[in-house]
Amino acid sequence: MPANPDRGRLSLGQRLVTMRTRALAGGFGLEISGIDLAAGGPALHAAIVELFNFHGVLVIRDQRLTPEAQLAFTRAFGEPETNQRLEYTIPGLPEVYVLSNRMEDGRKIGDVDAGQGWHTDASYLERPAMCTMLLALEVPDEGSDTLLADLCAAWNALPDDRKAVLDGMQVRHSWRSLMALKGIALDPDDDSIPDVLHPMVRRHPADGREALWISTGTTAGIEGMDTGEALALLEELAAYVTQERFVFRHKWRVGDLLIWDNRCTLHTGTRFDVARYQRLVHRTWVRGERPV
Repeated sequence: MPANPDRGRLSLGQRLVTMRTRALAGGFGLEISGIDLAAGGPALHAAIVELFNFHGVLVIRDQRLTPEAQLAFTRAFGEPETNQRLEYTIPGLPEVYVLSNRMEDGRKIGDVDAGQGWHTDASYLERPAMCTMLLALEVPDEGSDTLLADLCAAWNALPDDRKAVLDGMQVRHSWRSLMALKGIALDPDDDSIPDVLHPMVRRHPADGREALWISTGTTAGIEGMDTGEALALLEELAAYVTQERFVFRHKWRVGDLLIWDNRCTLHTGTRFDVARYQRLVHRTWVRGERPV
C-alpha cells in the first residue's frame, strides 16, 4: 500500500481541478475521471505519473486515444517496450500490442490468449516491464475481467518470521519456460532471452515499499533450492497473494484505460465467449529498472 496515499492527490489538486478520483476496492488504486489524455499536455501527464507511482492501479475512464496518442502518453512514464510477437502489433508501431479475437482478411489481428494466468509482465527480462496500459476499444458484454493482486498488502500481511525466510531469495524467471507453457517450441540453441534472477521481495523506487514479487508461468526455480521444492513454494505463494482480500476485479467499459504497476502487482485476464463476443484492446508497456 502507498506509504503516503494523499501525496499524489495533493499535487493533483494544485495542478488540475477538473480531475476526479475515488479509491478502488480496499484503497488499492484509484479510478480517475473528468480528464482527456489526448488533449492534455505535459502537466496532466506528469500528474498521472505521480499518482501511478504511489498507487498500484489506475483506471482512467472515457478515453479516446489513437495508437499514436496512447504511445505518446506511454512515453510520459518512460521508454516504451517493444513486443516479442510483432505479428500482433500495430503496423509501424511495434510498441502497441493488439489483444483481440477479431479476424481480418482471414487472419487474426491480435492475441486472444494473452494475459491468462497470474503473472507480472515481462519478468523474464533483466529490466521487466514497469508499467502496463490497456485501452479498451471493444469489450464483451460479459467476461474478460482483469484481476489485479496487491503484492504490497500481501507482503505486509505476512508474519515477521515468514518474511525473514523469504527476504533475500532470488527467483529464476525464464522466457523459455513461458514459451513451453504456451506450447511454443524454441530452438534449443536460442539464448536470445536468457534466464534471469530477480529478488522475491522487491523494493519500490518511489517510496521503498516492499512487495512479495513472485509470478507464475515465467518462474523456473529459486536460486540454491531444489527445483521441485522451489516450484512448490512459488505455487503456495501465488495462491496466497491472489486471495480475494488482496485482489481488485476490473469490469471493463469502452474507453477505459487501465494502468498497473508491475513492480507491486500481479494480474490475470479472464475468459469470455469468443464465438459470441469480440474484444479489441491496445496494450503498451514501459521498460522498467532492474528489480532490487
